[in-house]
Amino acid sequence: MINFRAISLDDKELFTGIFNKIQPVASELSFTYLFMWRGDYNLTFDIIEDHLCMISNSEYYRPFAFCPVPVDGKRNDEKFRKAVIELEKYFEKNNMPFCFGRVEESRLEELKLAFGDRIEIEYLDWASDYVYEVENLINLSGKKLRKKKNHINQFLREYGSYEYVPIDDSNKNECRRIFEEWCAKNDLCIEGRNSCERLACYELLNHWDVLDVKGALIKVNGRFEAFTIGEALNSQTVVIHVEKGNSDVHGIYPIINRDFLANEWKDMKYVNREEDMGIEGLRKSKLSYNPTLMVKKFLVKVSH
Repeated sequence: MINFRAISLDDKELFTGIFNKIQPVASELSFTYLFMWRGDYNLTFDIIEDHLCMISNSEYYRPFAFCPVPVDGKRNDEKFRKAVIELEKYFEKNNMPFCFGRVEESRLEELKLAFGDRIEIEYLDWASDYVYEVENLINLSGKKLRKKKNHINQFLREYGSYEYVPIDDSNKNECRRIFEEWCAKNDLCIEGRNSCERLACYELLNHWDVLDVKGALIKVNGRFEAFTIGEALNSQTVVIHVEKGNSDVHGIYPIINRDFLANEWKDMKYVNREEDMGIEGLRKSKLSYNPTLMVKKFLVKVSH
């Protein structure tokens, strides 16, 4: 009997255990990400045929299923086929067009095998993750990253010394203040909507001691001006969930980007800085750091 239910903190051990077995590369496949954005996705899940099956039925965009994840971390085409058939029945029962969203390129073969020529594949450039080598973003060596190093040098000339401070219970409200000021300055607040990035960030801050995250603030002239939050996505990769700062402080973003990796994640090989959401300025910024690779994602529509 299929019983889709909402994700909660009680599911952390279940999700983390499954994801640890597959060592994901896509930013969505962490309990922290799914928990912080659960309102936006209107996320529900169930275990079907030994696969973690998740459905997004958001009020903001079309319903979709995530590609089912094997509970034991091992590919099983027969059980996968049975799981996606059950998903198709669920979508039909609820009068929703059947599709899979944010599908990694490496999973397309399984969907082709299960559905044959019934599928239509569309590349989602706005949802694809930017991945960099940690060492490159710490050292900022080479011509392509020279501008980033110049921004940091300008910051040091203008402000002199600064403080790197790990996030804890004593300074979490500073993160909230920085985010609120960022929202006001960028006129991007969508108060009351479950898709609000600030709301998602506050889920991390409100459950700091439960979620497996680390974070840091940068203090300039006695005032906190930027913060960032990330976690281990797999044994080699850290994923950055949030990074916000006062853009009036020139070089604040390269500083916190570099220092967070250098202080907390220098033993990791890669850093996944998530997608650009189709925002031109964000895309330009992420490209300027010269990504090592992209985690390409797709929308897969299934016809009758």
